This record gives sequence, C-alpha cells and structure tokens, in this order.
Amino acid sequence: MEKIVYSKLVRDRIPSIIEADGKTCVTEALSDARYLEMLDAKLNEELAEYQESHSLEELADLLEVLRAVVLARGWTWEQLEEVRQKKAAKRGGFEKKLLLKKVIDSTEPKWLVATVCQNRASIFAKIDPKMLSTYCWLMDNLHIRNVFTDQEYRKRFAGYYRMRFVSQPYRDAFFALFEQMKAHPSVPFEEVSAQLYQIDHKHEFSFITKMLHTIDPTRPIYDSQVDTALQIHRMYQANFSKRLEQDAKILNKISAYYQDLKSAPQMKDVLTTFDHIAPMCKISTEKKLDFILRALGAC
Repeated sequence: MEKIVYSKLVRDRIPSIIEADGKTCVTEALSDARYLEMLDAKLNEELAEYQESHSLEELADLLEVLRAVVLARGWTWEQLEEVRQKKAAKRGGFEKKLLLKKVIDSTEPKWLVATVCQNRASIFAKIDPKMLSTYCWLMDNLHIRNVFTDQEYRKRFAGYYRMRFVSQPYRDAFFALFEQMKAHPSVPFEEVSAQLYQIDHKHEFSFITKMLHTIDPTRPIYDSQVDTALQIHRMYQANFSKRLEQDAKILNKISAYYQDLKSAPQMKDVLTTFDHIAPMCKISTEKKLDFILRALGAC
C-alpha cells in the first residue's frame, strides 16, 4: 500500500474527493494560530505557482487563499475593497505601466548645484540690474543714515523687499529696532522676532531675515522664491513658539545650502559670472547665492 505523507493546507472538499477515489486520508483541524501560519505559507505557494504558469486558474487559487486570509484575520472582503479603493484614490493604480527608475532630491547638494548650472542662463536673465543697484545702495547707506528716521532709506528698503502689507505701527517698530540692531549684528533671530511680535501679533519671518541680513550680509534670507528653489515648504503654525522653532530650523537649513553651494567647484564659474554683472559694489557670497536661488525659484 502506497502512503504519501503531506503537511499542507487544502481546500475543504479535497478529503471527500480523495475518498471518492477509493483512498483514505488523515486530516487535522488546525488551531486558529496554526491556521493563519499555514494560510500565509499557502499564499506563497499559490503565488509561486502563478508566477510559473501565469494562468488564470492559478490566479483564481491565489485569490481564494487571499479571501481565506481576510476572513481568518477577522476582516471582511468589503473592508479589503474599501482599503484598496482608498489607496487607489490616493496613490493611483497601475494602469499607466510606470517604472520608477530613480528618485532625485532636488535639495541634495550635488543636484542643487547641477540645477543651478543647468539653468544659469535663465537665472542671470532674471536678475534685474536695478534690483542689484538698489541692494548696493541699501548696504552702502546702512551705517551713514538712521534707518528709523531717514524716510528715503525706509522707502527704498520697503520697496526693495516689498513690505506692502504690514501695518504702520509694525513698520515703525521694525525700523526702530532695525536702527537699534545695527550695533548688534549677531542678535538672535528669535529675539528680534519676539520683540516685533508684540506689536500686532504678526510674525513677519521673511522681513526679519532681510533686516538681519542687511546688518550682517552673511546671514540667510528667506522668501517664497527661495522656498520654491530649495523646496523647504514652510508650514503654517498657529502657535508662535512653534513658528519660531520651525523658522530657526529653516534658517539653519538655508545656511547649510549656502555652504554646500560655496564649496562646490562648479559654482566658482557661476559666482564669477555674477561678479561680472554686478561690479558696482561688493556683495557677500551669501547674498549672491540668495540672488541666484530667488531667480531659480522664479524660473
């Protein structure tokens, strides 16, 4: 008598089919834990058989085991379909037959340098000589004028940095603090922000960075175009402390990008080109990079 020993999960009617063929079989009712273990093994078995044959029948077997797994784990087929639909709506299906070959982080230093170099013509075309001239005037006149009382300086600074939507009390407090901070170039960003926040409970992150950069041209500047170029994606924070925490991290990140760009050999030629279009005044490397990133963000 030939005896074949198995240890595999089978469909419910298989024992009856075997006995109808005049044979005897021995079965065992599995515990729930052992049943789940065997179902997972069965999934692998059916998947391997489908991958070998690519037949509709084997795919149906795989689907039957999948259905059993869903039920054994206490779910319903409707729940599975609901989850499938939600993921399809969010991430799509496979109809487009897309093969993902590479993911490039556009803020990774090498890629950022390559992006700047590839777009250098467009970047320099977007750098307005008038803006360069105004920036140089602001820097040249910073320490020979009182930026709080000098209306020409205030007007040029506000126009250059587009301070259109701030209240007059905030504007006055801004330039008063600006004049005061000229003697303290290393004042922390958080300290200036906290003082100005008391005026009308608005946190003008970009304008504050521009004030501090004017006082110390090595400090980073944040604006929407730089955000676009570096893909920083500053998020709204209802809590002022959370905003300060986020923005301090953003400034550190921009400074790190400055360092990466400054140390890249390919950027030497780009910065030399910048010097040729702006010979009228000495501009810090950080500000040159700001001009470049703002233009890149506008490309």
